[in-house]
Amino acid sequence: MTNDEKRANVLKWAESQLGVIEWPAGSNKVKYNDWYYGKTGCNYAWCMTWVQWVFARANLPLPVKTASCTTLATYAKQHGQWVTSGFKPGDILFMHWGKDKNVTEHVGIVKAVKSGCVVTYEGNTSLASQANGGWVMERNRAYANITGAYRPWYNV
Repeated sequence: MTNDEKRANVLKWAESQLGVIEWPAGSNKVKYNDWYYGKTGCNYAWCMTWVQWVFARANLPLPVKTASCTTLATYAKQHGQWVTSGFKPGDILFMHWGKDKNVTEHVGIVKAVKSGCVVTYEGNTSLASQANGGWVMERNRAYANITGAYRPWYNV
């Protein structure tokens, strides 16, 4: 499989999940947590477990098994795969909502880059809650809220 095919496969799996919601609402109970933790009913924030699930389904498991945005961002920085500009489809984008741009509070997968924003697929988001909203959605993210991105090997 070529790098372009790998990237397309990740994006296909991410897009296939649009509209999935946790149930009941506000519970963080969702199939991505069940898969990641190996049991039903886990109620942890799930933006990163969704990313892990997508990459696993695309047969490209991430090099670090973690439910923490910060852990994967640290790995990317330590292995020369951290980028802060020039984002590409298939990059794993980290976001922040506070004043500290170095804090990673949420994660998604880059679909496209447009003038003024990055289009992402994200788990555990909504229009009402940026980083704990209970839906898989496509979002437009302003550069001001982007911490950086992990560039998987197929995007290097």
